[in-house]
Amino acid sequence: MLLKTKNIAIVGLLFTLTWFSSCKKSEDDVINSATKDVRDSVYAISQSLYLWNTSLPTATLFKPTGYPTADSVMRKVRTYSPFVNGKYQDRWSFAIEKSVWDNYVSGNSSDVGMQYGFVSATDLRVKLVYSQSPAGLLGVKRGWQVLKINGVDATNANINQLNTELGKTSQTIVFVKPDGTQQTLTLTAGAYKADYVINPKVFSINGVNVGYFNFDSFLGDAINGKTAQKTLNVLDQTFADFKSKNVTELILDLRYNGGGYGLVANYLGNLIAPSAAIGKIFAKTEHNSVYTQYNNTDFFATATNGLKLSKIVIIVNKGTASASEELINALKPVMTVKLIGSTTHGKPVGYYAIPTMDYYAFPVAFRNVNSAGTGNFYEGFSVDKVQTDDFTKDLGDENEACLKSALEYYRTGALQSTTQSARISAEVEQLNTKITKERLKLTVYDFPKK
Repeated sequence: MLLKTKNIAIVGLLFTLTWFSSCKKSEDDVINSATKDVRDSVYAISQSLYLWNTSLPTATLFKPTGYPTADSVMRKVRTYSPFVNGKYQDRWSFAIEKSVWDNYVSGNSSDVGMQYGFVSATDLRVKLVYSQSPAGLLGVKRGWQVLKINGVDATNANINQLNTELGKTSQTIVFVKPDGTQQTLTLTAGAYKADYVINPKVFSINGVNVGYFNFDSFLGDAINGKTAQKTLNVLDQTFADFKSKNVTELILDLRYNGGGYGLVANYLGNLIAPSAAIGKIFAKTEHNSVYTQYNNTDFFATATNGLKLSKIVIIVNKGTASASEELINALKPVMTVKLIGSTTHGKPVGYYAIPTMDYYAFPVAFRNVNSAGTGNFYEGFSVDKVQTDDFTKDLGDENEACLKSALEYYRTGALQSTTQSARISAEVEQLNTKITKERLKLTVYDFPKK
């Protein structure tokens, strides 16, 4: 997801409907519609702000109240975007209840705190664990094999029943740990904060210190009204530690990062990019013809703890989206970028969060382009080395397949050809779409004040 603030990429969180009345008289209808039905309101917002707004029919023809929910209206809006290569370019416009969204952007969750991935049809593994979640506090780690969930064998044959059990508040899970021992834990869903920086490490390769961390989201809590300041502080701490340890090369793991605030993407870019990038374009936002006055340009800037790198390896997969891709796109013209894993999601557009009644509306409102004018990566970024996501080992384990390939690049200066065993099985990929809860894909900004 790409969300935008005035100088950030989280398309518009605190945007109010009073803005519409200052643009043109016909948009008074947007305010009026908000007093009637949220379905009418989210459609009226889309008619004005949607990147492909000229393709939308009148409300009379569209009939927003003929759809069951505000989100179903937005899902229909998607079908008025260009249809290219067998799919609509907009696969993301949505509406969400304010309470749900506010928890999401702050990293607040209430579950057991794990995600899963199949290695094969009969081998389910823990893919991700948040340290402060019920599972994390009991010591569960990525890579642990799952044998049973509430008595149900953890195999593809039982996928529907497994998903039912995973939706329950209490889950008794039989694990096999890396040393071969079994452990049975009963986990009860509870409130926790997600980790955004996971398992930072420093590796010594040929006398050079190589930093690594998994970055899970570009979202995060505000501090004293400053958007995502908590996340920015954690990034600063991570890079300050890398700097104190003389890190001169970096592996950034974005394999599950569906995006977030553009502000955070820009900030992370500043911590990474070489000195020569300072003052150059990070990203430009382009709106529809009604709102060209809100087109905006963000630049690379000096960062106190910046590593000033000349190259970077980024671990990616189809879960790498939006603000993550904006960062990749911004870095490509100013430094060497090597991608390892599998093709990214392909979301070069973002939104503003428009509050209306008890909802936020998120019509795709702008596209992002880099300093070279590149921006239509709807098919995602292809990788320099295909490598499967190795669920059998923890993030930050030097023997985990993606990280191992990245370290090998710094060791040899080359990316070795991909072996057949490292290629991603389409069958396993399909299995994981059934067990993995998809994240929102976000680039969000606050609406520019111009």
